[in-house]
Amino acid sequence: MHSLGRRTALVSALLALAVSQAALADDGFSYRFSGFGTLGYVQTNTNDLTFLNPGQEKGATKSGSLLVDSRLGAQVDVNFNDQLSATVQGLAQQDAKGQFEPTLEWAFLRYKPLDSVSVRVGRLGWPAYLVSDYRYVGYANPWLRAPLEVYDLAVLDYFDGGDVTWTHALGPGTVSVQVLAGSADTDLPDTSQQTAKLGVHQLYGGYVTYDIGDFHLRGGASTAHIDYTSGSTAPLFAGLQQAGFGSIADSLEANNKRATFVSLGGTYDAHNILATAEYGALHSSSFLARNNGWYGTLGYHFGSWTPYVTYGGTNKPSEVNSYGVPAFGPLLPLSQGVDALVSHTYQHTTSLGVRWDVYKNIDIKAQLDHVTPSANGGDFADVSPTYDGHSVNVYSAVVDFVF
Repeated sequence: MHSLGRRTALVSALLALAVSQAALADDGFSYRFSGFGTLGYVQTNTNDLTFLNPGQEKGATKSGSLLVDSRLGAQVDVNFNDQLSATVQGLAQQDAKGQFEPTLEWAFLRYKPLDSVSVRVGRLGWPAYLVSDYRYVGYANPWLRAPLEVYDLAVLDYFDGGDVTWTHALGPGTVSVQVLAGSADTDLPDTSQQTAKLGVHQLYGGYVTYDIGDFHLRGGASTAHIDYTSGSTAPLFAGLQQAGFGSIADSLEANNKRATFVSLGGTYDAHNILATAEYGALHSSSFLARNNGWYGTLGYHFGSWTPYVTYGGTNKPSEVNSYGVPAFGPLLPLSQGVDALVSHTYQHTTSLGVRWDVYKNIDIKAQLDHVTPSANGGDFADVSPTYDGHSVNVYSAVVDFVF
């Protein structure tokens, strides 16, 4: 698998690569089972910060971790006839409690009233990112992990609801227009004793995908009302209310606040050249404020080997001047707490990696990330009070497989 022409053709089969597939009757009923997984190890060169993936509690420092990138998934596809089918996918990976627990990622019915129209209802993957359809299938992706500068912006993998997709030829390519609606509830890391709760309600979105030759493009936006409750931020908001800064607390709290996420990405993979780039931007009228990220990847295929380089960045502008809690006396802790929520955050990462396709369904990847976070740690967690803003090296290796 050495070009996106071949890789994209395989992607549709990656989640449905059958070890068993049977047509059980003449009426078109059939099923197929498939699976995928990653065994990974990651280590950094510091104990001042903790490296982890979005939605995880436990990460890697100098001591290293097998929990950050390791996962195992399975999927069953059932075709009842040419129009009606069902898909169920389960995924086990580290969750917000730091446990390796299985979750139900997908569980939907698909109905095709026309060849060009597909209607799905149930638990669906949120299609905001370029590789949303196969983000956790490491074998389908060029990098060791999706660049966190973009994929850490909006921590939502799936939603409960429905979508409609219309596909049609457009010029020399094919365009797909997808609209969705639904809601979601998910746990996020907070403290060692409890998780934070993210509620996404009245979720609506629209995405356009265009495939033309060896180019694949996707872009669109989602908007929703969000609720975020956290044991870490609740004392700060309560303190602001008691100190007479109720309007600031109400402004900062993510309590039924509107959030919008916009994304655009594209990939070219042909003639031994791999190039992909993506941009995402989150806007919310809460302490989440404005945040944007981007990355670009360039690689080259040498037989079964694909070395690549990625450069990405994320930036959250400062909102400190928007809030006027005096920084003196008993108000100092409140002022510091507000500043910590809305201060300028950024991060830049240069990644060097290589993929080796060992077998038709197995690859090995190694990646070095040189990360320069802001003084508050960027996308890292558990920032030590002694952290002085130094760069961090992240060393990773994985084995990806599908079956």
